Amino acid sequence: MKLRPWHIAGLLLVLSCGGLAAYALWPGAAGDGEGPPEERPQVPPETAEVEVVVVEPQDFALRSEATGYLVPWREAEVSAEAGGLTMRRLVEEGSRVADGALLLKLDDRQQTLALEEAHANLLTKRAEYEAETVGESGFMVEDTARAAVKRATTGLTQAENAVNRARLQLQYTEIAAPFSGRVADVEVEVGQRVGAGQTVMRVLDDSRMKVDVAVIESEIVKMRPGTTALVRVPALGDRVFEGTIHAVNPSVNRDSGTGRVTVAVPNPQGRLVSGLFAYVALETERLSERLVVPSVAVLVRQGRDLVFTVSNGKAQWTYVTVGARSGNQTEIVDGLSPGDHVAVTNHFALAHDAPVTETIVDAPIGEIESTGG
Repeated sequence: MKLRPWHIAGLLLVLSCGGLAAYALWPGAAGDGEGPPEERPQVPPETAEVEVVVVEPQDFALRSEATGYLVPWREAEVSAEAGGLTMRRLVEEGSRVADGALLLKLDDRQQTLALEEAHANLLTKRAEYEAETVGESGFMVEDTARAAVKRATTGLTQAENAVNRARLQLQYTEIAAPFSGRVADVEVEVGQRVGAGQTVMRVLDDSRMKVDVAVIESEIVKMRPGTTALVRVPALGDRVFEGTIHAVNPSVNRDSGTGRVTVAVPNPQGRLVSGLFAYVALETERLSERLVVPSVAVLVRQGRDLVFTVSNGKAQWTYVTVGARSGNQTEIVDGLSPGDHVAVTNHFALAHDAPVTETIVDAPIGEIESTGG
């Protein structure tokens, strides 16, 4: 019989099926199979390491989020009251200065001479006044009105005013700090001539900072001065600073539907600098005695919210009812009790009753979810 191509193909198919069957039966026939499942050695499941938070009743602040830029609590442009040549500059940018500290010294030779001349003229006018106001009895007249007229007619009053003006011009050659703070934007060097009214530097009061943020009208009506605000600064590694709502503008912009809220942030270490971008979470309402967990602890399985609690070294699949959410925190209305340990890391793939070792950590209540920008 002549072999056809389909004969060869059929033969190869039969041989392949026979080989697969022999491979499947070989371990049992050779006596080195694993045996029935009940006879196989049981491998203990791997113990997971999780971080947990201990749930306790606490005040839960609901917050509205916004963005803004840090600015000093107050700042002032320091300018020269009179023109002159810069003789000394006692500060650099970033220098800290006290209220009234000397910042800049201008050439004062001309003003010093003018003051000395004014003093000399005053002595002359004072002598003339005394000579003309001595009565026949040798005593000064006591009539106040007559004395004032005589002071003016003899030039004594004008001489006293000239001394005061000269003294003021001399004071203008020393430029002092208007308040305590940090020096910024220095614009003058030693040897440079400055003009009257010219800005030479700025002084920033950064003992505390402020952030002006725009808040939508439905949220701004809930805000009150004195309530808390959390300020997260990306440039400082997302560090969070706690501040307060300092002022709420009672006027809402009709075009944008937003109002201005000013947040005050203490800055005792001076880490906050002007112009830094910040995320701000402002308190709108405070719920008392609530059970709260980090939002990352809450998982969704089969359309239901759950958390993993840890008890006696095992993870427990626990259904919960969630309430309000704010920032990175979620209120748990039902399903948890005070003192429960709730997993916040390495819990996404846990099974019920899985063995775990736990490490208790503090809930990251200070973090703020990014809103972009």
